[in-house]
Amino acid sequence: MLGKYLFAAVFMACLIPTMSIAQCRIAVAGTNCVAVPASTAPRPSPVEVGSYLERGEHSVLMNARYYGLPPVSNGWVYIRVEKDVFRVDFGSYEVLERVTYMTNNHWR
Repeated sequence: MLGKYLFAAVFMACLIPTMSIAQCRIAVAGTNCVAVPASTAPRPSPVEVGSYLERGEHSVLMNARYYGLPPVSNGWVYIRVEKDVFRVDFGSYEVLERVTYMTNNHWR
């Protein structure tokens, strides 16, 4: 029984360097893989607060609680614009606030 565990441990130890090499798309002798980190810079907003949206071009976000947002009230709704969520006055479609930062993991 101990032999099986020892064999498995040695096999995995030999396999791990191979896995890291396999993750490189181009493995040329004498070179290393370079991992480029994802950008952490915030992306620009697709619309500005105070601007007006065109009716029918964007989706009204239903079931705000599912996305971790406070309930809708006082004549405003949540509107999805590209990958962001905005609080928008439903009567005039004026953008009141960007609320993407308030969403939970169901949005992302």
